Amino acid sequence: MSEKLLLAIDVGTTTAKAAIFGEEGDVKATATREYPTFYPRPGWAEQDPEDWWDAAVAVVREALARAKIEPARIAGICVSSQRETMAFIDRDGRSLGRIPIWMDRRSAPQAKWIRENLDPGEIYRRTGLIVDATFTATKLMWLRDNNPGLLERAWKGLQPKDYLVFRMTGVAATDYSAASRTMLFNIHRLEWDEELFEWMGLTEYRRLMPEAYPSREVVGHVTEEAAQRLGVPAGTPVAAGMGDRQAEVLGAGILGPQRLEESTGTGSTTATHVDRPLLDPKMRYVVTVSAVDGMWTIEAGMSTAGAVLRWFRDQFAGGEKLLADMTRRRSYEYLDMEAEYVPPGSNGLIVIPFFSGARAPRWNPDARGVIFGLTVYHTRAHVFRALMEGIAYEIRKILEVLEEQGIRSNEIVVMGGGGKTPTWARIKADVTGKEVVLPELLDAALAGDAVVAGVATGLFGFREGAARFFRERMRIRSDPKRVEIYDKYYRFYEKLVHAMEEFYAEAAQLPECEPPTPPWDIERLLHLLFKLEK
Repeated sequence: MSEKLLLAIDVGTTTAKAAIFGEEGDVKATATREYPTFYPRPGWAEQDPEDWWDAAVAVVREALARAKIEPARIAGICVSSQRETMAFIDRDGRSLGRIPIWMDRRSAPQAKWIRENLDPGEIYRRTGLIVDATFTATKLMWLRDNNPGLLERAWKGLQPKDYLVFRMTGVAATDYSAASRTMLFNIHRLEWDEELFEWMGLTEYRRLMPEAYPSREVVGHVTEEAAQRLGVPAGTPVAAGMGDRQAEVLGAGILGPQRLEESTGTGSTTATHVDRPLLDPKMRYVVTVSAVDGMWTIEAGMSTAGAVLRWFRDQFAGGEKLLADMTRRRSYEYLDMEAEYVPPGSNGLIVIPFFSGARAPRWNPDARGVIFGLTVYHTRAHVFRALMEGIAYEIRKILEVLEEQGIRSNEIVVMGGGGKTPTWARIKADVTGKEVVLPELLDAALAGDAVVAGVATGLFGFREGAARFFRERMRIRSDPKRVEIYDKYYRFYEKLVHAMEEFYAEAAQLPECEPPTPPWDIERLLHLLFKLEK
């Protein structure tokens, strides 16, 4: 009898990915496709739902072709995605166009209104979320105030993975995990909170919210039309799916707080599983509903992590980028080699990595990045290592906050782009004093999707699936001598962060002006440079 296969799809912030797994957890094939983000104004970020669907179709067909398998062997499909983003469809199922994604900040005034007119503590107690422009409720409020016609034309609002499920099955549905990132869902009762809609002036838009199900619920089956596009058989079961973070935690093999995951992409999120909605009295982290029945996810996200290293690479490492293109390697590999020759602590160089404000656990949108301690001795390699150390210090801060609430982990599973960098993984181990585990599959959301697809179709349970689909590639243990050094640096880092707090708000009010027009004629200068003018 042929082995059954599972199709996993993840729609992230920049790319769609697909993977085909065997039921024992082995990867048959993967595929990736990027799609655009549009920035029509400062602070705005939009995507077109049609781009998600087109990319998903492309990666599924490519993965099927690479796997060279009979599509009829696919037992089930599960999709995960970026969260908070809500696409709108009309009654005919047509997308109503581009919409703001999670990183869009245009609804900051609405978030401020909530903080000033409602009780943020009560909202946190019901939803597990900090009041912030990231979440769906504030975006709905902005649309109500600025584009009510869109909401009037809309029949349903669907997060990215829900939109894909709708295109596959014709069913408009969501799951508890994605709903719990809207700031309109009660994480205790596992249902939409009618009072929150009323308090935020969104009662008339309650109709847009689809029914929410457990992640492993089969909400529909692939239609004939979708089967033609995707290349999978009509009638294939499709699970409700989940948010990408919940998929990652499950894909990292985490079913309890003894282990947590740290996933680095544009930002960094540290997350783990608990068996009850364990809220923080100081509201420093968020709590969301897990993809696993009877569990919740603790999440603490930083705004910038991989983005900081990418900024450094793009601005100061042009030679490494060129060398990487020539050798077909990653430019970060060459930067890592340079950083290996810099001692722990970067000879007194400290970086505060708030290059786009501070999220958990500090929650200060006015926070800014700082490079402290520069001398003429320091090199570019010192700065690069100090950037990695600064992000590791923030991860340690998050761990301390979790430990205050009794969440003690012995292992950190490092995933995403950070898992490709052994130097950074060793820094994280030495700064935190924890063992760092690197998995075989860094795109753990896909593994989480496969687990949920398997549970949805009755192939195995959550615990068995998590054990099958997580595979360890490398384990890094902290070095006691370096831990001792980093303890001193971390204490100094904390003092520096607190000392800077009084300056952030003032710095945010500093005036900005347009750059001056150069006092020379560029065309004439070019002619002179190339001796084209007599």
